[in-house]
Formats: sequence, C-alpha cells, structure tokens
Amino acid sequence: MAEASTSTFTSRLLRRLEVQRDTDADVDIYVNKDTRPLPPSRRPYGPWEFVGLWMVTGSFNVGGWTTGSSLISLGLNVWQSMLAIVIAHTFVGFVCIAGGHPGAKWHIGFPLWMKQNWGIWGYWFPMAIRVFLSFVWTATNTWYGSQCLKVLLSCMSPAFLKLDTPLANGAMKVYDFVAFIVYFILCLPLIWFSPERYKKPFLFSSVTVATTVFALLIWATVRADGGGALLADTTISGVKPAKGGDLGWAFVAAITANIGGIATHMWSQSDYTRYARKPGDQILAQIVMVPLGTIIVACIGIVCTSCAATLYPEEKKLLWQPYAFLDAIRKYEGNSGARAGVAFASIAFMFSQFGMVVASNCVVAGIDLAALFPRWFTIRRGGYFTVAFVFVMQPWSLLNSATNFLTVVGSFNIFLGPLMGIMFADYFLLRKTTIKLTELFSKSPESIYWYTKGWNWRAAVAWPMGVWFLMPGLAQRAVDPTGFWAGWTRLYQLSWFLGCLVSGIVYLALDYFWPMPDKLAVDDLDYFGTFGDPPPFLEAKSPVPGATIEEKVSEEKGDRV
Repeated sequence: MAEASTSTFTSRLLRRLEVQRDTDADVDIYVNKDTRPLPPSRRPYGPWEFVGLWMVTGSFNVGGWTTGSSLISLGLNVWQSMLAIVIAHTFVGFVCIAGGHPGAKWHIGFPLWMKQNWGIWGYWFPMAIRVFLSFVWTATNTWYGSQCLKVLLSCMSPAFLKLDTPLANGAMKVYDFVAFIVYFILCLPLIWFSPERYKKPFLFSSVTVATTVFALLIWATVRADGGGALLADTTISGVKPAKGGDLGWAFVAAITANIGGIATHMWSQSDYTRYARKPGDQILAQIVMVPLGTIIVACIGIVCTSCAATLYPEEKKLLWQPYAFLDAIRKYEGNSGARAGVAFASIAFMFSQFGMVVASNCVVAGIDLAALFPRWFTIRRGGYFTVAFVFVMQPWSLLNSATNFLTVVGSFNIFLGPLMGIMFADYFLLRKTTIKLTELFSKSPESIYWYTKGWNWRAAVAWPMGVWFLMPGLAQRAVDPTGFWAGWTRLYQLSWFLGCLVSGIVYLALDYFWPMPDKLAVDDLDYFGTFGDPPPFLEAKSPVPGATIEEKVSEEKGDRV
C-alpha cells in the first residue's frame, strides 16, 4: 500500500514537472515553445541588437581583454600579439556568419542543425560536447565576474582582504570564494528572463563596459607616459622572446589560441541567430563587430598590461587579467579617486560578465538541454541547471595562469574544428543551405535524417579522423607546457584548421561513395508558421496560397528564388 502511494506521488510530481507541450506542432516528438522553429513574434533581433550581443558576449568582457594580453606569454611582443589578434578575429567573423546561417535562415537552434548532419539520435554526441563546454565556460566566466566583484568589495572595504586563508591547495583564498558565492547568487535572477528581453541589458552593458575600457586605456597611457615597457622589451615581465622559426610557430599558435578562445561561440551561433528578424540581420554584427570589437578590446588589454609592467614593477608577473590590473591600481595608487575609479570599472566588467554567464552560456545551454529533453527542460530550467555546475567545474584551479588558460582554450580546437568541418561541408557544400524542418522533429526511421539506426555514420567516421593526430600535441601541452614533441606539437599549433579541413574532406569523400538521401529536400509548406503563415493543420490542413517554404524564406531575404 505504501509502495503504491509513493508511486502515485512520484507520478504526480513528474507530471507537474513536465513542460507544457506545443500541441499545434503536428510532429511525432515532444515539442515545447523553446524547441520549435521560432515564429516572427519571437524574433526581435535586428542588426543593432546583434551588435549589442556581440559587444557583450564576444569582445567587451574579461575574456576579450584576457585572450590578447595572454599571448605575450607565448614569447610574442606587443605588436606581434596585436597582429595575431587582427588576423585571427577577422577570420572568426566570417566563420561566425557561416555558423549562424542556419539559425538566421531557418530560425532553429544549434541542436536541430546537429540532427541534420549527425542523425536523429547521433546528434547526442556533439550536443554532449556542447553542454559540457557550456558548463566549462559558465564556470570560467562566473569566476571572472567574481574576481571583478572581489576588487569592488576590496575598494569598499580593504578589510575584506583579511579573509586570506588559503583554500583549494592554494588556488584561491577565502575572499575569492566569498566573492564567487556572491556573484553566483547575483546571476540567478537574470537567468529567469527570456532571450527576447535581453536587448536593453545588452545596450546598457555594452555602453558601460566600452566606456570603461577606453577610459582605462587613456588613464594607463597617460599615467605611464606612453604604451608601457612591454612595447619595447617583453623580457621585463620574465617572458623569453621567441626568435627565428620559434617566432613563426608562436605566431601560428597565437592565432589558433585566439580561435580556440571563441570556438564554442562560433560553433553554436544558431542558438542566437535564430532570433533574427531576417537572415541578413546577423551579418553586420558578425562581419564588423566580431573582428573590430575583439581587436579593439584585446589590443587595449595588451597596452594596459604593458603599462602595468612600467607602473607597477613590484608585481612579479604579467597583469594580463583586467581585474588584476584594477587591483594593482587600487593597491599602489593609494588615493580615494583611484579607488572610486577602480570600483566603477569593476562594476562595468561585472555587468559584461553577467552577459557572458547568462546570455552566452546559460541561455545557450538551456536551448541545448531543452532540445535534448523537451519534456523536462525549457531555456530557463536549462540555464539554472547549468549555472549549478560552476562549483563542480572548479574554475579557480582551471585558470590560475596564462599558460593554463591557453591550454584550456586550445584544447577546444581539437574537438570543435573537426565538428565544424563536418557541419560546414554538409550544410553549405552538400545541401546548398537547405533543411527539411519537419524531418528534424521526427523519430521515425522514415525520416531523411535517420540514416543508419538514427546515426549518420559518415560524421561518426569523419570526426575522429580529424581528432586523433592532434591528441598527442594536446597531451604535451597538458603534461609539459614548455616542452616540444617533434611533429606533434606543430600539428597541435594548427589544430583548428587541420581538424576542420581533414574531417570536412573525409565527410565529403564518404558522401561521394555512399551518398545521403534527399540532400536538397525542403518542406512544401510552412508547417510551423516560422515565416509568417499559420501552420496548415490549424486551418483544417488546407493549403495556404503562396506559402511554399522556399518562397517564404526568399521573401525574408528580400528577393525571389
């Protein structure tokens, strides 16, 4: 009797936890409002909204500042680091346009795109990687935000720094952990809001942090009477300059590390471009703000790091994080004006990190989890689930030096480059940017995306072919960061490019010999109301005149097929 009562209670509880199903979608899998292709009413992002999104989540934040200045640890001087940034992020801008194309054109999230090239069940593999990376970056950016909060609290009360008992084998101190807990709590209310309502917060954060970044540049260069000591000599920071052939490879590694730092963002662009009003609305932000914003912020970070080496020679290491730079100003300037300026700058970076934690990571992970478990997850629930993992990931141990930082972000290239090679080869070269939306929401073996038992074995073969020869280089970076393993280290320094190219070519070759069915198939009608027409099954499944999906997509683009 007790067992039956418990079972009944469990069943009732599970039913209450279920997400409301969208009953107007005539498909055979569970669909909720966050997993279906978005209708026009839920697509508020125009060109300028994407500019604000990219300023906060792509460049004007702690990570944007950090990636550039940490390149000096590779042995590059300031000018070489800046050139590497310019080259890398100009390339990134074009890759982001490609990565966001399915979302902007078909208004689906990244998980559904993965179904197309991995299969109805096979997409779980890339999604598992994507969700894990969301956990990593959520933890990382929460740590960055908490360090900014620590600086703010130390400006308000220097006694806060007396909480200096070491924790986690010396990776942090009590005041670090207190700031981490507080910043984590501050993030929680922001996850409640849906992505459609982020336009004004993006605008406010981008203006605030952009103003702060330029103010820090002006203050640092004036205070240091120029661009700082590192502009002429990197050895003052204890970094041995790279020369000869090593310089060339260090430059290549710097480009690859920059791509690695934003590879996750490039990979899952569709999770945000799905909110675009029209397909072309993403292009301005991607082609202009991706390279321009990151180049500006990263170069400013390098110059400020250089100025800090001149202003604060007492520091024995590079102040390559903005919060470390701000803390040094607070510590050595010793006046109330400097503390006030540092406090306001810390708040600005905290705001930008809210965008990184919530919008760039928790929301994206929420979309992914909602696609994987639509019966139980919405974007909001997935966001809270993701942010809860920040304690499991232990970012204080993950990011305690410039070398470790570059190892972490570089490792993403190993896995993401091959995945991106597969998806670009499939979508652009084989399918000519076509998707049959209704087949993505099927779990039937009759689906054109079923392939072999729900898996596209071509992708499953192509991915490891682009990964295996890069793994020894990753192992070298992990166990012996200053060492050199002949051949393997060089391959690792080209990891994103080689992985993308090899897996893409293998995938195309496999399709050539074993072609996939119906690669250019599209729906005959706009069944989800994605392009403005009501789904036909709401109109007694009568055809909607002029509503072929090719025509509606073309109308959004402003031309005709």
